[in-house]
Amino acid sequence: MPVTNLLLVITGASRGLGRAIANEFCGPSLSGYWPSLRYIRAVLIARSTSGLEETRTAIEANTRKSDLNIRVDLHSIDLSDLNTLDHKLDAVFQQIQNDQIKYDRVVLVNNAGSLGALGPCLESPSLSDMRQTVDFNVTSALWTTVRFGRFIRDDERTNDATTTIVNISSLVAVQPFPTMAIYSAVKAARDSYQEAFAQELNGDTNVKFLNYAPGPLETDMANELRKDARLDDNLKPHFQKTLIDPNASAKTLARLVAENSFESGKHIDYFDLQSES
Repeated sequence: MPVTNLLLVITGASRGLGRAIANEFCGPSLSGYWPSLRYIRAVLIARSTSGLEETRTAIEANTRKSDLNIRVDLHSIDLSDLNTLDHKLDAVFQQIQNDQIKYDRVVLVNNAGSLGALGPCLESPSLSDMRQTVDFNVTSALWTTVRFGRFIRDDERTNDATTTIVNISSLVAVQPFPTMAIYSAVKAARDSYQEAFAQELNGDTNVKFLNYAPGPLETDMANELRKDARLDDNLKPHFQKTLIDPNASAKTLARLVAENSFESGKHIDYFDLQSES
């Protein structure tokens, strides 16, 4: 089906993989998948205002010679603050509604997340620390998905669009690692929620859910793992080498979403796709 207008919403878009995904989905290469694409509304969400501005600058530099008409909206939101989350999401959706554009494709990338405390389970820092990690990585992400799903269902600009809701997952969601238990748990919860959501909407061919594991990336999170002495000794060597370029993983994700041939709710790893190509 020809794609003319794309609505793209990305959380955690101020750095790392989130910035790479924003750059790739707004870049010239996307026109190779969707030759008729003319307009992109990119809605970027993160806590860091300066980081979001840097992402917008990167997009503008990447698309300077492109024929695409791209609008980039920035929303500085602390997604871990559940007391204000609904109000802040209301503002995001209201701004989208104001432009009167009818969309053919809609993509949400739920990328925001944190590593949480490393170390043995019995040495978890505190109840409040665990709660904060779960609030940010699970409750916030799941509620953002719910609110986004309601928005695309109820708004005439999006309710007929082919929609993809992407959860940025991890290998640890399906293969838990020692000393990374909290990170494994929150990623598994997000995967499970998306899979159940996909089963509920099994009859709706317009909406698909994807759990995408981007592989071990060369990002700030990798540096955190390298520096933390609490990481299991058997895992440390895996992070002492150069890891995957976030731009390469973002490119793989963009192709996967554009082709739209994956099974809804499935967990797909970056390395699975490399073996197929």
